Amino acid sequence: MEKAVHMWKVLSEEGVFVNPVAPPATPPGRCLIRTSYMATHTDEQLDRVLLIMEQAGKKLGVIQ
Repeated sequence: MEKAVHMWKVLSEEGVFVNPVAPPATPPGRCLIRTSYMATHTDEQLDRVLLIMEQAGKKLGVIQ
């Protein structure tokens, strides 16, 4: 849960709205980051979010 909360905080500080999800909503020992998108998001906005998520994930060691 600690990494999920840290990821949420890093993404939030970068302006990306996400929600951390932990047990019992996920299997024991597993967490996830829930995202939401709308048809009005531009490709540029989505590309920015993907870049920020990649950088945060690498920083936290959840993406290689």
